[in-house]
Amino acid sequence: MKRKVKKSNKLYHPIFTSFQKGYMRVQRGGSFLCALLGLIILSPVFLVLCAWVIIDSGFPIFFKQKRVAQSEQDGKYKYFTIYKFRTMYTDTPKDMPTHMLKNPDAYITKAGHFLRKTSLDELPQLFNVLRGDMNLVGPRPALYNQEDLMAERDKYGANFVRPGITGLAQVMGRDELPIDVKARYDGIYTQHVGPVVDLYSLIKTAAVVASSEGVVEGGTGALEGKKKKILIITNHSYMLYQFRRELIEKLMETYEVVLSMPFVGHEDDFAAMGCKCVETDVDRRGINPITDFKLLQFYNKIITEEKPDKVITYSIKPNIYAGLICGHKKIPYYANVQGLGTAFQKKALSLLVGLMYKTAFRKVKAVFFENEGNAQEFINRKLIAEDKIIVLNGAGVNLEHYTYTPFASRQQSDECCEAENRKMHFLYLGRIMKEKGIDELFTAMCRLHNEYGDKVVLDIVGFFEDDYKSAVEKMVGDGAAVFHGFQEETRPYYVMADCIVLPSYHEGMSNVLLEASAMGRPVITSDIPGCREAVEDGKSGYLCEMKNADMLFEKMKMMADKSLEEIEEMGRCARERMEKLFDKNRIVEQTVEIIGRE
Repeated sequence: MKRKVKKSNKLYHPIFTSFQKGYMRVQRGGSFLCALLGLIILSPVFLVLCAWVIIDSGFPIFFKQKRVAQSEQDGKYKYFTIYKFRTMYTDTPKDMPTHMLKNPDAYITKAGHFLRKTSLDELPQLFNVLRGDMNLVGPRPALYNQEDLMAERDKYGANFVRPGITGLAQVMGRDELPIDVKARYDGIYTQHVGPVVDLYSLIKTAAVVASSEGVVEGGTGALEGKKKKILIITNHSYMLYQFRRELIEKLMETYEVVLSMPFVGHEDDFAAMGCKCVETDVDRRGINPITDFKLLQFYNKIITEEKPDKVITYSIKPNIYAGLICGHKKIPYYANVQGLGTAFQKKALSLLVGLMYKTAFRKVKAVFFENEGNAQEFINRKLIAEDKIIVLNGAGVNLEHYTYTPFASRQQSDECCEAENRKMHFLYLGRIMKEKGIDELFTAMCRLHNEYGDKVVLDIVGFFEDDYKSAVEKMVGDGAAVFHGFQEETRPYYVMADCIVLPSYHEGMSNVLLEASAMGRPVITSDIPGCREAVEDGKSGYLCEMKNADMLFEKMKMMADKSLEEIEEMGRCARERMEKLFDKNRIVEQTVEIIGRE
């Protein structure tokens, strides 16, 4: 029994202008001439492809299928037989859209994969153009039983124009478009049919075909119900896991997540979460034109291969290099400026980096800053439009993981717990490098130890990035410090500490300060953006002038002179500040909401 096509209740008849009616007659003649010329020029290609199909899977060479031509004025459909090179085995179910097959890949021949990817399977449709079934440009002809697509097209009058080999929908997403979106583009074509939209479609088709953009095995609608893809590009897998794991877990509820990063820890944990991890070599601190150009090429390769719907970048090189590529490819991307670093402290380098940021951020959707100071620097230097700036309180801190811990629960000896014998534990946790204020910290701590003796000690947790090994060994030998090395689990060291000290030169938002404060420990840190936000000066800790060892000594001395009860009260204030301003759950929700707007 012949199946009837379901008609839409919202059938729309387009009204064409006199110019459009005249153009469509010219369009028909032009399509005929181009098809004839194309068949003559491409005849050798036809012969080669015919031979390949036969050798690969035998006869028949061509695939024939019933398609919808266009509606008559009374709303009835006309039909024609479309021709393609056969790309599927002969036992493939007939008259069924590819996306409705359970496993489309299993039906496609070896030659078929190439023909479909390059769109060469469509070449026989030049015969359809000669016959008058189709034009070069127009809505792609639907299967006679593709009721959902036809009904959607009826809403826009797209069934009243002659179908084409290519069209606006084909260059705006092709197989990746859901049916309703594809029909909407067909409607736009119908409304604006003319030389401009035809020329645009033909030029864009060449680019789309060359890149195989939008080709999805499974055809129209194959991606419906499938998660969109987010590519996250960063320069450090360990840091990403430590501070952005919760965000990635939240994104995975909606998106497929791919990570491009150097493998320096936790890449297996990301893989276990369900992320695809791509190892990426990034020189985080160096500037080498050759290696940086290779990195740019790599980012271009991975973005081209993964075809992400959105990209999120962290740190300077991913922000700039991946941002440039995303802007060129018109992929929505979101950058994170986690701090200005040394690049903005050296004038010549600052000008170069600023120019690169300005170029990369021209088409960025949003840039997340971790403090107002850094954001204002970009505004003042006109590196980014102000409406694209989002200031969040860093990555936030997981208040369930870094729980408030009273000082009484510290695992110390009975002797140290006695008030008169209590040893004051200062803690430095982080990379041991000049930019963290290590010179000033060691100077201040040595003075403090000379004055207080064994009643004060500096616990050092971290790894060396600069040459401070001999300095640390001397402090340990003098009894002023204890070196614990790098530690994966840092909470026991926060518990052991009375006060955390971080005299850094620059920070985006110090996670160490947030974690320590969340666990109820006061902090002493530099009065700079990325540090001052974590501290209520005098209540939850102390701020001191950057690179001022004398002031740092005075603040540490003030803390050493406090009673345990006074220090604990400062710690409670620190925890309250974290709960009020830095709850990671709230910051993750804000971030996901912004990324998901478009």
